[in-house]
Order: sequence, then C-alpha cells, then structure tokens
Amino acid sequence: MIVLCQHATHFDPKNYVEPSSFVPDRFLSSYDGPKPHRFAWRPFERGPRACMGQELAMDEMRIILLMTVRWFDLEAVVRPESISKEPRVSYTDWDTKIGDLAFQGLKMGASPRNGMAMHAKMSGTAPSS
Repeated sequence: MIVLCQHATHFDPKNYVEPSSFVPDRFLSSYDGPKPHRFAWRPFERGPRACMGQELAMDEMRIILLMTVRWFDLEAVVRPESISKEPRVSYTDWDTKIGDLAFQGLKMGASPRNGMAMHAKMSGTAPSS
C-alpha cells in the first residue's frame, strides 16, 4: 500500500512559494503570485479513498465560524465611490443614496463590487474573559 504524506505535500516549496506563510489568497483565481498545482492541496483526499469525516469537518468549521461571528455586531459601511450619480436601474433610485448596499436584499444573487466594507465591534453576547 502506498500512502502520501499530505503534511509533507502541503509544506513542500515545490508546491507553494513560502509554504509556511499563511497566504489564503494563493487559492483565488485573481491572485497575482504563482499558483499551486491544482492537486497540491488535498486535505481530505479524493475519489473512493476520500476521508469519511470530510462532511463532519466542514460542518464543524462552519459552526466554529458562526459561533465566532455571533460575538460581533457587523455594520455595512457605505463607500462614497459606490454611490451612483445616475440610477443604474429603472425601478429604484436607492443606488444614488446608499450605493451598492441598495442591492444586498435582492433575490437575484447580487453582490457588491470589491467586497463589502464592514465595521465590527464586540456584541453583548460575547463571552467575558
């Protein structure tokens, strides 16, 4: 039986420039740096030998993210450059008042350009230390 050492693969300089650095952007299509090989990152393996705990691990990551985010009150920031001089759509003028935030509630998969700026502060539900 041949088994690959995923830890060695994930920290191999042939697969990643600066493998010990935390650079999550390297997996984005818009990243300017060298791209890792598409099979270099294999946390759960693939095919018939895939990790049985993959779904559980992904669910746990989502839960941890949600449990962390609930400790913060997030408030969207209106960027002045996102506010249009003229309405971009005929049925509302919201984008001339609050910019890209006007389109966050539509049920058509809209998303703000260049991400969404947010202010974060601890909420009243955060655990005290």
